Amino acid sequence: MLIVVAGCSRHEADGPARTATSKAVHTPATVASTPTVDLQLAVRRWYRRAAAIPASEYFDPKRCGSQQPADVWLLGGGAPKGRTQRRCAVPAHRPILAPVVNELISHGPRPMLPLAVRSMDVRLDGESLKPTGVDNSRPYTLKAVRGGALSGVADEESVTDRGFWVLLPGLAPGSHHLVINTQADVPGPSHVEWTLTAS
Repeated sequence: MLIVVAGCSRHEADGPARTATSKAVHTPATVASTPTVDLQLAVRRWYRRAAAIPASEYFDPKRCGSQQPADVWLLGGGAPKGRTQRRCAVPAHRPILAPVVNELISHGPRPMLPLAVRSMDVRLDGESLKPTGVDNSRPYTLKAVRGGALSGVADEESVTDRGFWVLLPGLAPGSHHLVINTQADVPGPSHVEWTLTAS
């Protein structure tokens, strides 16, 4: 069964997925003097943060800094109710992780289907970014709050995940526009626009 959860998707499956890694893309809007980020760990932290925050707080642009780690900024998933535009004030020069197409998987009797992504177009201030494939095939535990952004997750559940993400090495101070367009055979938003104000 597939369940849409806050800009990602979830289904029951068993079996590992492959792991892919790549380097972050530097554009004129970013700075290169930021530390290296472990993408698999950052993605697990992204899901754990989303599971621990009530949906009303998670989608509030005034509270997008809630429960953020000090070394990487975890940008939320798609907006609820079909809305495409979101905004957030972010720290300048801190790496930012954003989901492009992602899927949360709980273990069950059904085999995992291929993650079919037909197209991905991600642009920061008009400059094209290449998403990175990340598969966390080693199970980890999510603890979800009632009414949380990941509403399809049980109170405590063992999960794996897979998907495509963009890691921005850090934004220069000012206003930036991140646009994500996708076509994929998983539930979730196909178009999200972020206005990011870095300071």
